[in-house]
Amino acid sequence: MKKFIIQFVLLIAVIGIAIFLLKQKPDITNLPFLPEQPVFKDLQINQVKLKVEVADTQKKRSKGLGGRESLASGEGMLFILPKPDKYPFWMKGLSFPLDFVWISGEKIVDLLQNIQPPTPGQTDESLPIYQSKEDVDKVLEVAAGTVQRMNIKVGDTIKLE
Repeated sequence: MKKFIIQFVLLIAVIGIAIFLLKQKPDITNLPFLPEQPVFKDLQINQVKLKVEVADTQKKRSKGLGGRESLASGEGMLFILPKPDKYPFWMKGLSFPLDFVWISGEKIVDLLQNIQPPTPGQTDESLPIYQSKEDVDKVLEVAAGTVQRMNIKVGDTIKLE
């Protein structure tokens, strides 16, 4: 009977500690083994808003849009880069064409349209590298045809909300 009472008291203590810890609501979003949660913002160009996923860490920038099957009209990925420079981009892991919008500050400085994905079996070494003519601190990737559809031009300004 004494052993049963000790076990019961220990069980109640463990349950009490568990309840106490659960009520503390620990922030588990920054644990290193959990995937980073995407951050979405609105980006305005020419009175049109796009919903963009923000790639503002090295891990998010490295993955980019690779591995996705498509990108919806009105959506994109905005790469926020650490400092102005001519950053190389490639189409590794992509299965759909893209338009690139190269941005310095809030001004569009270069455009690349209808960049095709790699062909099946194409090696990484043979993938073309794309970069802007000027230093940029942001790059917007959107589905091919978006630049033409939205009438985006060099010199246009963006607003990130």
